[in-house]
Amino acid sequence: MIRPVAILTPLTALLLCLTAAQAAPAPTSAMSAQVGSMRQAIAQGKKIYVGDSFGSTRTWVPDMAFHSRSVTCDTCHTNGGKTQGTMPDGRHIASLVGSATDFPRYNPKKHEVFTLQRQLVHCIRAGIGGTAPAYNSPVMVDLEVYLIALSKNTPMGRNVK
Repeated sequence: MIRPVAILTPLTALLLCLTAAQAAPAPTSAMSAQVGSMRQAIAQGKKIYVGDSFGSTRTWVPDMAFHSRSVTCDTCHTNGGKTQGTMPDGRHIASLVGSATDFPRYNPKKHEVFTLQRQLVHCIRAGIGGTAPAYNSPVMVDLEVYLIALSKNTPMGRNVK
């Protein structure tokens, strides 16, 4: 059986394109969808950093506390990442001040270059046990902006050779 083939005239094709363009949302930057200034992005990033468990059900009991709390970035990277932190196994980890300047960097275990957002995805999945926000989403951008703000006045590209 022979099926009829639809032939689009130039006018029909133009109308289809215009209809599709009207149906699609206009692209916006991740920042403009969430906040109105860098100061607001930093504040929102810190709020996410300290309080968001990214859907994880993991909990921990801080020293001198009577009840458990949800695991967040601030669980290991304490004081908003501004001071030395402690892993659940007791190992100490450096503060995150200046850490954004270490990216991009090569990860020998994964055999790939990690960006700061890729590192955030890894920490949220492996450390917190949560679902990481999408790359370039408002939440991801706010987290990235917060870590970059912690690295202000630190030389960039220390790992790029």
